Amino acid sequence: MADEKIIFSMVGVSKTFTNQKKVLNNIYLSFFYGAKIGIIGLNGSGKSTLMKIIAGIDKNFQGEVVFSPGYTVGYLEQEPKLDDAKTVREVVEEGCASTVALLKEYEEINQKLCEPMDDEEMARLIERQGELYEQIDHVNGWELDSVLERAMDALRCPDPDQSVKVLSGGERRRVALCRLLLQQPDVLLLDEPTSFLDVKGKIELLTILQKLAHERGLAVIVSLHELDMAQKIADAVVCVFPHSVSGVLTPKEAFAPENIRALYSLTKEQYEAVFGPEKPAGPKFEHYVRSGQKLLRCGYTTGTCAALGAAGAARLLLTGHAPESVALRTPKGIVVEVAPLYCRPAGAGAECAIEKDGGDDVDVTTGLPVIAAVELLPDTTEIRISGGKGVGRVTKAGLDQPVGEAAINHVPRQMIAEALQREAESACYTGGFAVTISIEGGEEVAKRTFNPHIGVEGGLSVLGTSGIVEPMSQQAILDTIQLEMNQAALRAGSPRRLILAPGNYGLDYLHERYPEFHAVPVVKTSNFIGDTLDMAAAARFEEVLLVGHVGKLVKVAGGIMNTHSHTADCRTELFCTHAALCGASREVCAALMNAATTDACLELLDSAGLRAPVLESLLRAVQLHLDRRACGAFRVGAVLFSNQHGPLGATDTAAQLLNEWKEH
Repeated sequence: MADEKIIFSMVGVSKTFTNQKKVLNNIYLSFFYGAKIGIIGLNGSGKSTLMKIIAGIDKNFQGEVVFSPGYTVGYLEQEPKLDDAKTVREVVEEGCASTVALLKEYEEINQKLCEPMDDEEMARLIERQGELYEQIDHVNGWELDSVLERAMDALRCPDPDQSVKVLSGGERRRVALCRLLLQQPDVLLLDEPTSFLDVKGKIELLTILQKLAHERGLAVIVSLHELDMAQKIADAVVCVFPHSVSGVLTPKEAFAPENIRALYSLTKEQYEAVFGPEKPAGPKFEHYVRSGQKLLRCGYTTGTCAALGAAGAARLLLTGHAPESVALRTPKGIVVEVAPLYCRPAGAGAECAIEKDGGDDVDVTTGLPVIAAVELLPDTTEIRISGGKGVGRVTKAGLDQPVGEAAINHVPRQMIAEALQREAESACYTGGFAVTISIEGGEEVAKRTFNPHIGVEGGLSVLGTSGIVEPMSQQAILDTIQLEMNQAALRAGSPRRLILAPGNYGLDYLHERYPEFHAVPVVKTSNFIGDTLDMAAAARFEEVLLVGHVGKLVKVAGGIMNTHSHTADCRTELFCTHAALCGASREVCAALMNAATTDACLELLDSAGLRAPVLESLLRAVQLHLDRRACGAFRVGAVLFSNQHGPLGATDTAAQLLNEWKEH
């Protein structure tokens, strides 16, 4: 994916030829380093002119062009200029002209040293020979022959001794491209490189460009007539209209039927004659939850996107066909089927992008492409999962993954592995996979989340315990809680008992730890613990047990009854305060304040021998605030646990309720 560094900008650029024909008018463009840009448009619209301005060849224009200092540009024109008097090798060597010159001078000195000369001349030549040796060694010039051989072999150049004069158009382009790449430019500009190439030549060139972009991180900017080629290579597209140029578009925007018809001035009939009828929209995820009289559409997590992308890329590698849609069953049991943004070869593997869909719970990640790049590992059965650009790295202990690992949580990792195993079984493939998950724009978006605070740096986390995003509008959730409370009231026995759990962790812990309470109605509170307690009072429940993860319920020790991090997040402050009350040192308190998670706090307390007294102090505070909120309407207590450390304790009232419930 493209770097976040802008390498090139055009500001208000216009170009008018001497015959007063204006081909570019007030153009504004910016490219990132490492981008793969396709430039498309009609003949004569100004594509080649735009390329020459970017390359710095055409300087006769109005406006400003800014290139970041230190970057070099290589330009391959439509008809590369080659010296027909030279051989293929001699032309390719032009790409290493400075190294060739050093080697030539070094060899000439060697020859001269075999001739008679005075001592002064010999000393001068030996000194120069030493200088040349160091320069050649610095540029790895002694390996020039093998470098040239590998480069020509990679680009499938003709025989090195063959005359350039007899080469075909496609062979001349490959030789010219080989010469250009040996100059090691940071930005590669190719002006209609597939013109006059046959199908095989186009495929070979496409493969070479994808490999270069993937392995060397080159910024590749290509003008093309073939839209299918542009779709396969480009991460982004610039459309050159007569007298105007689009901004940098996504492939989805650029190749939309309405844009192509406008770009090439096609009627609907003309478009369909070339490209066929417009394809119906891909499958859209349609799963709803009821909130009062409203239906709210669910979405799917970044973890689900990563697993779908991995499945799509693997299918392309194993079958040779890019899927029109990919599907999987999430841990929640709901099937998600979507159309990829793209699925295409990339370097030694394939990549597939899935757009994050938050449903009616739109958050900062909604609309971001989650990209899975997959390579086959035929000599192992391992599935290796790593994080790429836009996926954060864990920098503090206590999170789902160890320090230094990509912030891809264990459930998404399991989903990715299972998706790949299904694709392997379908294709009778017995090897392994290497998967890299990236999120386009994730690094910038992560700055607007709590990730940097909790210890995830450089990008977003790939999350999801159920694989599904349920809508989280506040009123919608309160309506849903009230509905569940009404249903729980109808099922209540005598005495009227109720269990509350903030989320999936609490429900899972409840089912595993207390299966004997299966008949007690359960209501999911989300973050609205105080509101749910008020509803329980209105529904005249008599005994209420709150079961939740310490990361949520420790906030209740501070009187916080809405546990959403946007409302308040004083978990470490509460641990620090109660540790200080229990005699913790200044160093322990400082470490608690800087801890990333509650699990990390527990580990610090274990090291200091303070876990038991601090948890006892926190549980007393939790009980105090629960009693204050209940105002005597019912007996209430709380049970705290941690996924990492297991059961942590119960408040006094909770312990009493548990004993009574087990007896009756």
